[in-house]
This record gives sequence, structure tokens and C-alpha cells, in this order.
Amino acid sequence: MIDLYDILFGVIGALIVFIVPPYLDGISRRVKARIQYRIGPPLSQTWYDLRKLFGLPSVLPTDSGLFKWAPYLALASALTAAFMLPFGGYALFNYSNNLIVFFYVVVMVSVFLMLAGFSVQNAFSHIGSTREMTLLLTVEPLLAVVYGVFAYNSGSLNILGIAMNLKPTVSLVLAYIVLFYALYMESGFVPFDVAEAEQEVIGGPLAEYSGRLLGVFYYAIYIKRFTLLWLFSTFIVLPFCKPLTPEKAAIALPLQLLIVFGLYPVIASLEATNARLRIDHIVKTNVKVFFISLAILAMAFVGW
Repeated sequence: MIDLYDILFGVIGALIVFIVPPYLDGISRRVKARIQYRIGPPLSQTWYDLRKLFGLPSVLPTDSGLFKWAPYLALASALTAAFMLPFGGYALFNYSNNLIVFFYVVVMVSVFLMLAGFSVQNAFSHIGSTREMTLLLTVEPLLAVVYGVFAYNSGSLNILGIAMNLKPTVSLVLAYIVLFYALYMESGFVPFDVAEAEQEVIGGPLAEYSGRLLGVFYYAIYIKRFTLLWLFSTFIVLPFCKPLTPEKAAIALPLQLLIVFGLYPVIASLEATNARLRIDHIVKTNVKVFFISLAILAMAFVGW
């Protein structure tokens, strides 16, 4: 039975998901500007950009329905994945095996981005989509193994259940490091932004998008990035909130938000001080990290 606290945390979580992600991008832009000795735009600049795009018509280079629907399907996937995560102690979509569903739903944002690029006759879009597909094929097995470490450690496939039942082990500490690496890469931050790569392939899968459809796609990407970081913050904060009471949930929620806000300046600094990697270098690195993650999983199985 859903009580008043569940409704309250659900409403607050929904507001955070809809409002906060563009502000996080604004923080990133400001930090990058300061590193480059510029003043930078206001924190609301990303919202201003999105609002302007939402008000502009989109040029349609193809009659493909996929081109028109892909941004909305990507946004729906990003929102669904976000609402599977606990905000404080409550997740809107909270059921026994939601980690598996989360794994597939959050990937669909990249899948729709990739399909959108293939739906038009544009070489840059096709190159970007091919790179996005390559990244998916190398980072998703890595994420699956890391999720397996967390699930085995906690004895649960429920995201909230995992966060509340994690046991401190060496393999878990290493899994946190690999998880951040994988989530950072899946978010498409520099140096792993090879699919978008404006200087090389003019936006990749988004090269033919404009106006409202472009704004929706950007909004979906911002929410996806927020969602992946919120998952990481959940696994950091909630293990210290046992047993999960409404009072502890009220403390956990701002702590989760604080960690996400704290990670974005770090991410912006990494983006501002690193050059984009080549796709073959990323693949080679991911293969190495994948075998490292398998070793971590083996350590978890033997109780380390």
C-alpha cells in the first residue's frame, strides 16, 4: 500500500527528473568556461536553449516515421529508467527484478539515437550511429558484469534491495570504480563522445535534426546522463541508511542530489582537460576493462 511518504518522495523525484538535468549541463558549461578563463553562460542557459528549440519547427529530411518518433521514444525510455531508481527510499517503478529492466530500458535511449541516424541518407549520421553501436557492443557487456557483482553481493535484483543490502568487500570497492567508468562512457562524456563528435561528423546521429525534435533528443540525453549518475549515487548513499525509515529517506534524498551535483564539476573538468579518443582505442580499452570486471566478479563469487 502506497502511503503519504511514498507519494511525497515520488512527486519530489519526478520534479528532480524533469527539472534538474539541464541545470547539471549548465554547471558543466560554467566549469569548462572557468577552466578556459572565460566567464561562461548562466546556469539556466541549457534550459534557455531547449526552450528555444522546443518552439522551432523541425526540418524533415526524410518521410521515415522513425526519424520523427525516435526523439520521443528516447525521451520516454530515459524517463522510464529514471523512475525505476529510488529517490530517498521510494521508486515509482519498484518491483523485484527492475535492475534487469533498467539495464535494457536505459540502453534504448542509445538504440533510438542510433536508429535515428540510420533513418536518413547522411554519411555523417551513419558514421555516428555506427560508432554508437560499437560503443554499445563494448560497454554493455561490461555493465552487465558489474551489475552482476552488485546483485551477487546483495542477493537481490531489485535496485533498492541492492542498495540496502550491499556488504563491504574488496570486489565491491573495485566494482564501484568500474561502474563509474562504464556509466561515464555510456553517458557519452569526453573522451568517449565519438558518436556525436561535432568537429568530425557534425553531430553524428543528430546531424540532420533541428528545432523541436533536436530539443527533445537533447533533453532525453540530459535525463539519461542524470539517471546513470543517480544510480551511482544511490549505491553510495542508501547502504548507509539502514533501516530505511521516512526520516532517513528524507536525509538520503538530498545526499543523493548532492553527490550528483558534486560529480558534475569533476566530469566537466575531465571533459575540459582530455581529448577525444579514437573509436579503436575505446574498444581496446573496453575489452581490457571487461576482463578486469570478470576478475572482480570471480572475486565476488569467492567472497572477497
